[in-house]
Amino acid sequence: MSASSNVTVAAHRLQVVRYTQVASMAVLIAEWFFVIGEEVEYVWKAPWTYMKVLYLLSRYTPFLDTPFNLLNYLRPRISPKACLVNYKIAATSTFVGMNISEYILIIRTHALYRRSKTMGWILGGGVVICTIVGVITLALFETSLVFGPLPSPEIPGCLLQEGSDIVFANFVILLLWELLIVILTAYKAIRDFRISNGPVLQTLYRDGIIFFFFLLTLSTANIIVFVVAPLEYLDLFDTLTRCLHSIICCRVLLNLRGAANESDSPTATPQMGASIRFVKIFTSRRSRGDLTYSTEESFPMNDMSRSAQEP
Repeated sequence: MSASSNVTVAAHRLQVVRYTQVASMAVLIAEWFFVIGEEVEYVWKAPWTYMKVLYLLSRYTPFLDTPFNLLNYLRPRISPKACLVNYKIAATSTFVGMNISEYILIIRTHALYRRSKTMGWILGGGVVICTIVGVITLALFETSLVFGPLPSPEIPGCLLQEGSDIVFANFVILLLWELLIVILTAYKAIRDFRISNGPVLQTLYRDGIIFFFFLLTLSTANIIVFVVAPLEYLDLFDTLTRCLHSIICCRVLLNLRGAANESDSPTATPQMGASIRFVKIFTSRRSRGDLTYSTEESFPMNDMSRSAQEP
């Protein structure tokens, strides 16, 4: 293949990635406008707790790294040095943000098992090991990156000339975590739905299974791209995965809070004792000056519910 043909092919591949980068940012902004009302109601007005901090970091870190990715694909005549700096900032922010989102899902899964100590050790130990491996993998990947000048000044963005495939290990870890969460959620759903199918349970398991199968698909697509696709396609799905990962994890909490609110309404009819107990786990007591949980096995989503204290 001639040099001109190589340039044309590379430019075409980079253009495809540009489309996915812009689409990812569009999805992120559109979804934020769609749920901002619920977020204000259930998050911004809530007391400050660690769960609220995790939610806000998970929600808003994509607004930091996604623009850096866009700069690397849309900015004309950007220097290779600037490309490397932008890419490292975006990659580090993506790693931190996606880990925070995973922590939220892990906390939710632990709560499904009534804060079992055994499950806590399993999930907590896995988090520590995978985070350490992920940090090492990310550092090795970032040191392997080499950006070069584009063959034509008419082509905007950056040209990645070298990059290790080792970063795909982080997507494998993400894939395994999501698979584990789906299995644990499905197993608990089979047991709990024999007793009750109240709105909180339905929301928990619907989001926990349907949403996470969607994330599994994206993680699998990223792994395939890293292993078999040309280097120009390195970022084909990673920014989209990053944005949707944040969106889905935050939507899980918002939907859960909405379902608990629905169960608290005067028109809600308790279906069975187990359902009532489950609703109590996800709603805070509404007594004067009381910000504690309804039960000893409360899920941290309570931290994000509005306190109905009387003046």
